[in-house]
Amino acid sequence: MCCGTAQNSYKTVECMKLVFSDGTILDTGDKASVERFKSERPEFIEGLIQLAQETKANQDLADKIAHKYRLKNTTGYALNALVDYSDPIEVLEHLMIGSEGTLGFIAEITYNTVVEHKYKASTLLVFSDIEEASKAVATIAKTPVAAVEMMDGRALRSVADKPGMPSFIETLDLEATALLVEVHASCKHTLDDHTNAVMTALSDYTIIESVPFTLDPATVATLWGIRKGMFPAVGAVREVGTTVIIEDVAFPVENLASGVRDLQELFDKYHYDEAIIFGHALEGNLHFVFTQGFESQQEIERYGGFMDDVADLVAVKYQGSLKAEHGTGRNMAPYVELEWGQEGYALMQQIKALFDPEGLLNPGVIINDNPNSHIENLKPMPAADDIVNRCIECGFCEPVCLQER
Repeated sequence: MCCGTAQNSYKTVECMKLVFSDGTILDTGDKASVERFKSERPEFIEGLIQLAQETKANQDLADKIAHKYRLKNTTGYALNALVDYSDPIEVLEHLMIGSEGTLGFIAEITYNTVVEHKYKASTLLVFSDIEEASKAVATIAKTPVAAVEMMDGRALRSVADKPGMPSFIETLDLEATALLVEVHASCKHTLDDHTNAVMTALSDYTIIESVPFTLDPATVATLWGIRKGMFPAVGAVREVGTTVIIEDVAFPVENLASGVRDLQELFDKYHYDEAIIFGHALEGNLHFVFTQGFESQQEIERYGGFMDDVADLVAVKYQGSLKAEHGTGRNMAPYVELEWGQEGYALMQQIKALFDPEGLLNPGVIINDNPNSHIENLKPMPAADDIVNRCIECGFCEPVCLQER
């Protein structure tokens, strides 16, 4: 919730041990291993250097990369590695982040740690609509906040009947939008300064309901339980045979409210009435969850049309990220070129070819020229009880089995 774009894997990686498609092993934290790799694979090292140099020299592409990574972005390969670093080993390490096993196998990885502050306080603030909440995000982004989670009215409605929820959640309409805000500090005095700064910044806003800043562990756990319970809440009401799908996108923060409105319109257009939106508002990163059946061609076409419209909305209309922190996988692979353009996608193809010339590693993931790869071979999910009620008396869940008996 707090890593943003400053404390993610790309920014905190220290070194890693890698296995390449030909069996070569490289430990980037071991000088001897690095020198041996450079000696044994000079063409690979030269290829990385050349890709980095060509990318930096292509001003239009370099500018696009800078623009894309001001947002959270994990669509395709980490092209920012080619402009952020010049040393080929550092380029290699950072290209591996988010590569989903398509460039090599990460056998070990070491990260630099970040401070875990002793004092934390959370508050739940409810605004009348998404526009007001989005303006509030832009305002408190200038204060010392550690996390700001946004939840739309449908998301709040999905957990309203859960035990321990604030009573006012049941009374909210679907226009209401909540922000769950957390601040951190190394001492209580500084924490108080931080909470006061947040609320002072919001003094001109109308907050229709709230749970004030608190350090109480039980209350804090309840507040974060609202946010963390949303994905399971949608899963709990899915129809038999359907799948719960979660996607994550990022809009420029200045377009956050418009992006949410447009997404909600797509939910209505394709009749995803149970769909909800929540996410990491400071970075414009939104998750949306919906249920989908694949039991008929009509349902598959509904899903395919929805994904086409989502891709056009996020990548074209708002120049955002189709994947903000989740992997590209196969579901978004057909849209990587739409987001990155021909030059960006061609560069990703070159990266794949350099690392995995025979295409052995996770084929079809991230780089996939089949425009229908995300809707081929889909099949309906079996009913949950068909999966659960198959006790083979392995003993693994014995306490549960005994209780049921």
